[in-house]
Amino acid sequence: MRSLLPSKYHSYIYIFSLILLVTGLPLSKFLISLSQIILISNWILEGNLKGKSISFFKNKPALVMSSILLLHFIGLLYTSDFNYAFKDIRIKMPLLVLPLVISTTPPLELRKKHLVLKFLVASVFLSSVISSLVLTDIIHREITDVRYASIFISHVRMALLVCVSVFICVWFFRHPAERKWRFLYLALIVWFFIFIILIESITGLSVLIIVFIVFCLKEALKTERIGLRIFKVSAVILIIAGMSFFIYSTYKRYSKIDKVDITKLEKFTAKGNPYQHESLINAPTENGHYVWIYYSEKELKEEWSKRSKLDYNWKDLRGNVLRYTLIRYMTSRNLRKDAEGFSHLTDDEIRNIEKGIANVDYMSSLKGRISEIIWEIMLYNNTGDANGHSITQRFEYWKAASGIISGHPVFGVGTGDIQKAFDQQYETSKTNLKKEWRLRSHNQYLSITVAFGFLGLIWFLCALIYPALKLNGYSEFLYLTFFIVAVVSFITEDTLETQVGVTFFAFLNTFLLFNKSEKE
Repeated sequence: MRSLLPSKYHSYIYIFSLILLVTGLPLSKFLISLSQIILISNWILEGNLKGKSISFFKNKPALVMSSILLLHFIGLLYTSDFNYAFKDIRIKMPLLVLPLVISTTPPLELRKKHLVLKFLVASVFLSSVISSLVLTDIIHREITDVRYASIFISHVRMALLVCVSVFICVWFFRHPAERKWRFLYLALIVWFFIFIILIESITGLSVLIIVFIVFCLKEALKTERIGLRIFKVSAVILIIAGMSFFIYSTYKRYSKIDKVDITKLEKFTAKGNPYQHESLINAPTENGHYVWIYYSEKELKEEWSKRSKLDYNWKDLRGNVLRYTLIRYMTSRNLRKDAEGFSHLTDDEIRNIEKGIANVDYMSSLKGRISEIIWEIMLYNNTGDANGHSITQRFEYWKAASGIISGHPVFGVGTGDIQKAFDQQYETSKTNLKKEWRLRSHNQYLSITVAFGFLGLIWFLCALIYPALKLNGYSEFLYLTFFIVAVVSFITEDTLETQVGVTFFAFLNTFLLFNKSEKE
């Protein structure tokens, strides 16, 4: 089959499609789908399908990379829910489409490759600015959690794109051809780092730190000058020590609990109403203060109704019991839960309590997020309750996944039966998770093992590692930073189970690996 158009027009369509794809990644799922339809259509209409097919099958890294989708087709042989299976395969089609098209298309000129990456950074920047405007309420959108400020894609996928954009900017900053734009790239790096903190992305911050540590150690090993090597290793040690101290000091704030003799507590409020004082054995605390002492429900309910339209006995905007959010918040400020204590709350604090903020520390961005995680873990250890808490819910997801794997260790449950297997496992294990929180593993490695067993996991790991070992991309730095971002994200997220996640992985994996010209 011959093309009806001159090859230069196919080249223009190809570069346009790639730009459309990277623009859609942080901004539009529709553009992600449209760009891939254009890519594969242009690839077919360009002709020489036989030659391209032979080239693809000779390209072992591309073939191995796309074999992840083949694994899902094999899983159809022993699945029962074909509706779910075909939906899953449709979502993961980029694992075949992008390696097939990019690896069999002549590599772009360096200038055009730079253009695609710059569009990616610009699109991520635009998305981050819009999210920041939502956070500051300049763009009004009712959100109950800063992580929902990312309105186009999930905050987790957004954080991964921000991390990749940081390293692209670092690469451009060091590139001789981009010297005149260095201050712009430096400003973008600083902005993206601030944005990660603003959206309280522990995943994003962890990935940035891990990549930095890996490359510091890598560069230290390559450095011949002893002084410079010591400096780089010392930088890594200082970062790890600083993080550890910050987390430990936050933990100590929670673990150091007031010494209270319940028999000596005052029995009445200033208004003469009786206090409720519950047992202190295994009692919950906030910032080291016991929650269920110095509590007057009558006074709190009366005072709350004067300053808020939300029902005291109903739920806050996050769906948690509002009175419990209020009581936790007041406890975190070491206020008595009565009319006198309530009078110390500002209007802004009332609005934050309505939004579901249950501790004064949670209002301080990253520190608040770490404080919240520590509280979640302490609550989980004391009560086993993980409902509504993203970190400790993952512990329950991983337990369920482990239970499924133990029953299907070799081949797994098949492509379409993953959700069904999780539903059954939650019932079998008698989990205390409510039905709305009974989700899948939130770990890509476990998801693969649940579906395809340990044989499938080995296959998946080979498909990840083999192309990286055959690295022949135009930038080792860009590929390795992306690779670390991806494999680390797989620990806490089902990155390949969503359209944005799988396209993010498939595109960057192929674009950075199969785009090196002979001249380069």
